[in-house]
Amino acid sequence: MLNALLQAFSGPGASFMYAITAVLAFGLAVAIERGFLLVLQWRADGPAVLSALNTGDTDKAKTLAGRHPVVGVIAAADGQPSADGAWDAMGAQAAMVETQVMNRVPYLATVGNIATMLGLLGTVYGLIIAFQGLGDASAVERASRLSEGIATAMSTTAYGLMVGIPALALHAALDSRARGVLALCEAAAGTIAARLRRG
Repeated sequence: MLNALLQAFSGPGASFMYAITAVLAFGLAVAIERGFLLVLQWRADGPAVLSALNTGDTDKAKTLAGRHPVVGVIAAADGQPSADGAWDAMGAQAAMVETQVMNRVPYLATVGNIATMLGLLGTVYGLIIAFQGLGDASAVERASRLSEGIATAMSTTAYGLMVGIPALALHAALDSRARGVLALCEAAAGTIAARLRRG
C-alpha cells in the first residue's frame, strides 16, 4: 500500500496528494504546538491548587499551578475588596484564558475534514480518468487508462483518510484536554469567590 501511495505522487492524482500533504503539514504543526502547551506545559495538580485557594493561600496555589492559565485567573482576584469585584475580574480574565487555551484547536477538525474531502475529490477525478478510458481507444490503452484511473481514485482516498482520521482523533483529545484546563480555571474562580463571601 505504501508503494502505491508513493507512486500516486507522480501519477495523475499528484496534485491531490501534494494538497493533502500540505494539509497534513499544517495539522502536524498545530498538533505539536497545542499538544506541547496543553499536555506538557499547562499541567497542574488541580485538587492541590483548589485546596490552597480554599484556605486563602493564593501564593501557594500559584506556585502549584506553575505555568497553567489558572494563575492568571487567580491573579485577577488579587487586591479585589469584595467577592463581586473579584468575580467580575476573574470573569474578564477567564474570557481571555478561554481564547488562549482554545486557540487553533478547532483547526485540527478542519484539517481532518479538508483532507478527507480532498481525498474524495481525488476519487472523483480518478473515476473520470477511468471512464474516459472506456471511449474510442484500443483494448490495451483502455485497460491502461482504467487501471490508472482506479489507482488514482483509491490512492487519493486512502491518503485523505490516513490524514483525516488521526487529525480528528487528535482534535478530540486536545479539545478534551483544553476543556479540562478551562474547568480548573472555573473551579478556581468559584473557590475564590466562595471564600471571599464567607470571609
